[in-house]
Amino acid sequence: MLDVLTWANDMYPVVLKRFQDRYDKRTDLIKSVIGYEALKTSNQYADEGIGGYGYVPDYNGTLITELNQKRGFKTIYTPKEKAAKATVHYKYAKVDQSGEAKKAGNKMADSLAMTQVRDFYNLFANGWNAAYTGSDSVPLFSASHPINNETGAATYSNAGTSTFAISSITATQTAAQRFVTFDGLPFDCNYDLCLISPELEPKAVEFFGKEAKLIPESAENGANPVYGMKFIPIKGFTAKQWAVADSLLLKEYMKLVEITSPMVIPNKPDNPLIQEYIGYMDYIMGWSDSRMIYGHNPA
Repeated sequence: MLDVLTWANDMYPVVLKRFQDRYDKRTDLIKSVIGYEALKTSNQYADEGIGGYGYVPDYNGTLITELNQKRGFKTIYTPKEKAAKATVHYKYAKVDQSGEAKKAGNKMADSLAMTQVRDFYNLFANGWNAAYTGSDSVPLFSASHPINNETGAATYSNAGTSTFAISSITATQTAAQRFVTFDGLPFDCNYDLCLISPELEPKAVEFFGKEAKLIPESAENGANPVYGMKFIPIKGFTAKQWAVADSLLLKEYMKLVEITSPMVIPNKPDNPLIQEYIGYMDYIMGWSDSRMIYGHNPA
């Protein structure tokens, strides 16, 4: 029989280990796609997107040119706290302490991890939603992104309506090469990652898989220009939605920013027959530039 005065303390090491093991496995996807910043000395993280100070002219030996510093859109990441608790009862722990501890750790890990995973998917799923805008006041995928934060700035589009096809992918890659950074210089990118709805995954395997060295859509057996391209199913996408991105820039300009990594905390109420476990995390996800991705929402 478990000691009614110590049973809760005895359970916590098992709860914590199961939580840590489970959480790490469930969230591997997030940090493999977007960047990560752990805040140590501030409760905010700021970024201005892709660009520098503009074109650097020749030096004539005497005069150093002052660059015209066009401004990007400053994005401020401000993490938000999330917390919830679950209760374990002595009545059940005294029969199967190990089982109750493992269950508490696993379930709290699942709740915190899948909350973050859902937020990750929603970064892309809400890409066309006018209620979810970036620092340039338009959604992630838009036909009217201002190039910079200057009055009368020209715009660029990273939103299309093409159906998922090899020709659409290569056309999107070409379109992205025409972007410029906020300081007016050419945008250097490598659109090497495809984000697809789960319904498009069989087609993605056909386009990018190990048997796709030749264009599967053509009877002429031409070389497949997207052979070997990486792809990731995005569960928030509707059946026809898809996007192409630069995987390196995606990590740099789309972030998970944390002050406190997800944790499970024991809390003992004024009742020896009850033990609470609090799940807590303090984070936010967002993006500071949209040039690194191009989304399609076919009719």
